[in-house]
Amino acid sequence: MPSVHQASISALNVARCRAIAAHETRDDIRGHDTLAEVFLDEPARQSLKNPAIHPVILKKLTEVSPGGYEYFIARTAYLDDIVEQALIDHMPQLVFLGAGYDTRACRFRHLLDVTTVFELDEPTTQTHKRGLLDQANIQSPAQLVYVPIDFTHDDLLDRLTESGYAPDKQTLFIWEGVTYYLPPRTVEEVLHFIRSNSPVGSQVCFDYMLPASQLEGRFGAMQSRAAMQAMYTEEPLLFDLDEALITDFLAEHGFELIEHVSAEEMQERYLTLEDGTSAGQILDLFRLALAQVIE
Repeated sequence: MPSVHQASISALNVARCRAIAAHETRDDIRGHDTLAEVFLDEPARQSLKNPAIHPVILKKLTEVSPGGYEYFIARTAYLDDIVEQALIDHMPQLVFLGAGYDTRACRFRHLLDVTTVFELDEPTTQTHKRGLLDQANIQSPAQLVYVPIDFTHDDLLDRLTESGYAPDKQTLFIWEGVTYYLPPRTVEEVLHFIRSNSPVGSQVCFDYMLPASQLEGRFGAMQSRAAMQAMYTEEPLLFDLDEALITDFLAEHGFELIEHVSAEEMQERYLTLEDGTSAGQILDLFRLALAQVIE
């Protein structure tokens, strides 16, 4: 997990990729997170407005993590779809576990209506995020509740219930870009919390990393994993999972797998251009999963 003294560098880099995607020159894959750029410094924001610089930025991103930019485009779009549908269906509660610089509560404020949104994150990152939103005059919706937490030490139920969370209401949990920075025991404890403190039918959507022993030959995987280890020294990689075990892993914790999305499927779904060609090859290091509480 991030240092308590420093905002999450990994979360900021994700926001950077989302901001770049929102200025994509290719209409078919342009991202919708037009608020992400408020978390960048002024030179970075200005560079986004120059189309001539865009190829240079993408080249640098690819050198560090081949297919990583494409992965963030796909992951953001997938989770946007999940969140938007939940809000259209009037989901009573939406919980972001490790929200980072997520902007969905603001971007989908017109759909919130009856939904209460809880953003949980490490206090330093959350404070930094809120400060930048304030500087940009972006007001958080009234339905959004910020919940500072240390996932490795604080009691998740205590922190949520004192913030107004109701365990008897249907809830969608978004767990984006977090599991691989948590100890395996903590991952299991979070799943246990969701199963024990939300009704049957509540859902969790998350991504996870494949084991290091299975990365050889996968596009960009070994290089990107090494880059993450080198860049995020305060956020070590602690959890991974064999994709062949995902169904059983979730079942053991009281969940049914609804959808499991591979890198190939992400690429086809979110990177296919109008002419049928692909906008790029996606990083084959992560998987997306949507599951629901069944017991």
